[in-house]
Amino acid sequence: MRKNRSHTAEFRLEIVKEKLRGISIRALSTKWKLSTSIIRKWVDHHQASGALGLLPKSYHYYTIEFKRSVIESYHNKGLSLRGCCLAFNIPTQSTIISWLKRYEKFGMEGLKVQHGRPCVMKKDKPATKKDAPITRVEELEKEILYLKAENDYLKKLDALTQAKQTPQRKKR
Repeated sequence: MRKNRSHTAEFRLEIVKEKLRGISIRALSTKWKLSTSIIRKWVDHHQASGALGLLPKSYHYYTIEFKRSVIESYHNKGLSLRGCCLAFNIPTQSTIISWLKRYEKFGMEGLKVQHGRPCVMKKDKPATKKDAPITRVEELEKEILYLKAENDYLKKLDALTQAKQTPQRKKR
């Protein structure tokens, strides 16, 4: 089964209607080459929200209070991840799992919104050489490196032109 396929709401509704007609999830999975969990998810969302539950969901901003209520429902009310998704209209279980991990690791501070990837750059950078002025010795070393590179380039160019000019021997 391929991953990362997107399905239209009409296709999802067709699958759900087939399931409601009595076809098993396993048979639908085989017929349409879908995982059983995705079919089960579509059926659950259809039962909870109707046809609107099958529409693709775009990015949604969740407040800290909302996240806290979802986590409390999971811990205190004994709701499963799937139950939380249905009750709070959250598209995937992985969203709740990431909230739980951050809550367990950092507490309420972990539930604050993060935009983009976390910064991994070091805050205290050591001074680079560019900050300091170049001394005469460094300037001369830099010029020597440039001249050596230029000399190597010219030698290589000369070797290539000589190779082109010499007639190549025919192989027998």
